[in-house]
Formats: sequence, structure tokens, C-alpha cells
Amino acid sequence: MKKMIGLAGSMKKHHSSSEYLLSVALEAAEEQGVETELLRLNDYNILPCEGCGNCMNGKPCHLLKKPEDQLTELYDKLKEADGFIFSSPVYALSLPAVWKNWIDRCEPCSAEDLDFEHYNYDRVAGVKGKAFKGKVAGQIVVAAGPGHEWALASLMPCFTAIKLSMIASAGISLIEYDGQPGIRKRSWSKPIEEAESAKMMARAVGLRVASALGFSYFDSPAEQGQVRWEQQQERAEQADDWSAFTVQNIRDEEVRLGALAEKQPRIFVIGDQQASSRCGPLLEQLEQQFGGQAACALIARVGQLPHFITHEFVKEKTGQAVPGFELYYDWEDALASRCSVAPGVPAILVGRTREEWQLFAVDGTQGREIGRVVDYLEEAIV
Repeated sequence: MKKMIGLAGSMKKHHSSSEYLLSVALEAAEEQGVETELLRLNDYNILPCEGCGNCMNGKPCHLLKKPEDQLTELYDKLKEADGFIFSSPVYALSLPAVWKNWIDRCEPCSAEDLDFEHYNYDRVAGVKGKAFKGKVAGQIVVAAGPGHEWALASLMPCFTAIKLSMIASAGISLIEYDGQPGIRKRSWSKPIEEAESAKMMARAVGLRVASALGFSYFDSPAEQGQVRWEQQQERAEQADDWSAFTVQNIRDEEVRLGALAEKQPRIFVIGDQQASSRCGPLLEQLEQQFGGQAACALIARVGQLPHFITHEFVKEKTGQAVPGFELYYDWEDALASRCSVAPGVPAILVGRTREEWQLFAVDGTQGREIGRVVDYLEEAIV
């Protein structure tokens, strides 16, 4: 069952109009067979960012070690969701500070999240937004009068950076339905439960997000939606002749994979920078398993580089990551479009002979995949 989390950003513990409308939206989602849960930002003690820069320098946030910090607890809950609805009141023509405080910290950074050579805009989704990347969300913002227009837009740059698809937004001026004491004492004041138009708008947000779970208008897939190894295997089998695919060696010479497998079987571990921490141990395990009967090498997938990162720099870093192994490079990441290997996931490409190739994607079951490699190579190395 798909799950949607509603995150309420009101500072109130009781009688929050924005939280009430969030509950209405979640009820509408439940009618579509979606599991829902309402969380309150204000229930979590999230220590404010101190600007130390660790997360942009390949290091974990030091605040996570403090027992009073509850960011990890909230993040672990958010990881469970397939979609979100964010709901908030308007403070000073924007959102309450609790939202910015949370966004500044955003998520705990694991060692895998922090495995990058340099930090840039494209890296944000993998470091700060892994709980949201490739998912969908809606937002509900309520004001007593003006202000919801600016509040709705205030977090959109952040949502775009982490590749969260914002597909429905409702900005509402409650006016007579607002719960502030200054309005509630007026003779024309009404309870929020009677705001039928506002409830209809909230329901529409809930229905829209529920109907779009699994959708993303970004290319980068969500972690939960990454192409699994079965799909990768099927696509590889449908691909053209692997022996004709070309890579470049350390001297920038173009070589065909088929030519490399002419004299003895070849085992290539394919990985991008996100997967680099797993490639070295995987190569060592394969080398020990086959004892020189098959040549093991790394094919480094490298996407488009910023102008200040050179090929020579990448070669140096790759050599340090997998010392002692033969290295090849797939510049501009052409291999990804061929076999749909997901970002951050290593794969094993085996050339049993010049013409016989098979792809084995590693999806957290490394031992199983190496066993399948052994079975595939058994005839060739006997």
C-alpha cells in the first residue's frame, strides 16, 4: 500500500486551522486506498544549522551526535512515504521559522550520501533530499488575509533542488474562519469546520497527490523507484552486442569490450562516483574468487563534468579508490543509457568470450550476484 505523510508546520499544539485542513486532505487520500500519517514539525526538536559546512565537505553533520537533536527520528519517518502534503499557516507574509530550520538541516547524511568529489547544485538531491527525490507532494497554506501567495512560493526553490515534484498547491485566505483570538471574538467569525470551500480545496490537494504517487517530472529516480536488478538484466539482454561497446583506457585510447575479452574472460565492475565506495571491495572479492582465471577491471561511469574538474583529476581519484586494478572510463555516462544501471548502484558486466556477455546488477545482494557470475563463467574458465 502506498503511504502519504502530512507534515503540519503550525506552532500551535491545538486548534490549528492549517492542521485541520491537512487532516481533511489526508482523509481524501485515504478514500483512494492510501495509508496516511500526520506529523507535526513542532513535535521534533531540530537543532538549527550552525553553518559548519560538513555536509558540503563530505562529512556528517555534527549535530546528529547530540542526543537532544531529533532530526534523524523525523527523517526516518519521512523515508517511509511515497508522497507528502505540507500544511502551514502564514507568519509575517511567509512560513513559520520551523520550516526554514528543518529545510536548512533537511536530512541526516550517511557515509553513502557523502561519497562525492565535489558539492554542487546537482548533488543536493542525493545529499540533502534522499527522502524526497522523485516523489510527489502538495501544499496547503492558510492566512487570515493576504500572505499565502508568498508563503506558497517560499520553499519551492528548495523542493525543486531536491527533485521533489510539487503537483498541487492551495493558498487560502480564511478571514472569517481564521482561528486567531482577534477574529474569533468578532460577531461574523465562524468555526473552521464550516469552511466548506476551504475543505473542498484541501480535499482536492489530497486527491491529486494520492492519484499521482509514483510520478516524477525529474529524470533522477527516487531511491524507492530505482530500476531493480531484474529490470536491468532484462534491458541488458535486449541491448545490442556488448562486444561493440567502446570505453577509454587510462591513456585515453578507445577500446572495444569485445577486443578485451578475446584472450581470456573479462569481469568489469561498473560504477559511478556514488557507488565508488562499493566498487573497490567488490573488485577485490571478484579477484579472490577467480584467482587470475578472469581479468577484473573497473569501468568508471563519469557524467558531464563542471569546467573546473578535468579528466586527469578524475583518473587520479579513481586510481586511488581502486589501486592495483585496470581502469577504463565511460565519459559522458553513455553506458547508463545503454543498460539503465541506476545511480549509486554498481553492476558487474561479464564477457565470457568476445561475443558472449551478461550484465549482473548488484542490489544489496552482492553474494548472490557473485554466485551468478561464477555460474556464468564456469564453462569458460574450466
